[in-house]
Amino acid sequence: MFAKLIATFTLILSLLCRNFAVLPARHAEDVRLKAVLVSDIHADADFTRDRTDVMRQIFAAIGRTQNDADTLVMSGDLTNSGDLREYINLINCLNVYCRIRGRIPEMGNHDSWHHSDDPDYAKAARYFKAFCRWNGVCTDKVYYKKTVNGVPFLMLGVEDCDFKNPYHSDEQLDWFEAELNAAVAKGGPVFVICHKPPEDLGDSAGRMQTILRSAAADAEAPIIYVSGHWHEIGENTFSQPCDRLVLLNLPSVQYTAEGGLGFIAEVREGEVTLTGMNFLTDAPLEGYEYHITY
Repeated sequence: MFAKLIATFTLILSLLCRNFAVLPARHAEDVRLKAVLVSDIHADADFTRDRTDVMRQIFAAIGRTQNDADTLVMSGDLTNSGDLREYINLINCLNVYCRIRGRIPEMGNHDSWHHSDDPDYAKAARYFKAFCRWNGVCTDKVYYKKTVNGVPFLMLGVEDCDFKNPYHSDEQLDWFEAELNAAVAKGGPVFVICHKPPEDLGDSAGRMQTILRSAAADAEAPIIYVSGHWHEIGENTFSQPCDRLVLLNLPSVQYTAEGGLGFIAEVREGEVTLTGMNFLTDAPLEGYEYHITY
């Protein structure tokens, strides 16, 4: 009970103080959008554990070195089990250490579980949407659209706590197809954020790939599908299955040998640059810089 009171008190304090810690974006004038992309944070409920300290170090490093970013995009598995205390721990960490003014969270399979011994999806979804509100995103669903500097981010979300086969309803996929086609018709880059890669979406995999390829066939600018889940960085990190479709699979920001890994996306006129980063050392990852022109 005492731990819950402490966590709640720190949440209230960090929410009240959030705006005082935010710095305005001041990136290069030719950059229309700069986004920090991370995945698989797996925040823990216990804010005294070692991995919570690692989480603090990572977001403090991002806050120091990337505070000119327009947004921080979190591609799923924000928490270990969708527990409210885990979200409180994460939002406190973000508010205190990571001074990026816009944040866009996405719901992964771990976030849909709400305790593996007694799963409760309704509760998990309620906590995720509360976390969205704490980050300035108001949504009544676990999927939504967020536009930053004119660039759309289509955020997909798990709708059931089937841990191995994340469920995306026909309603969600219909929404996604309509929003993606509308965004593509405007002629600019589009970011799609979904925790699992397209081929790993279980029953939704076939339709997802059809939607992406169909939209890419009509696109003038790239569709960038950002996922996570696999944790590692390597040969599956980047692929371009067709001219206007890019697949970027993020490493876990916590659970790799190096730690602190993620990407920076920069949108310029006619080009999107994706740069792999070790945020703890503020160093680009050799061999992980991609330039997509359009």
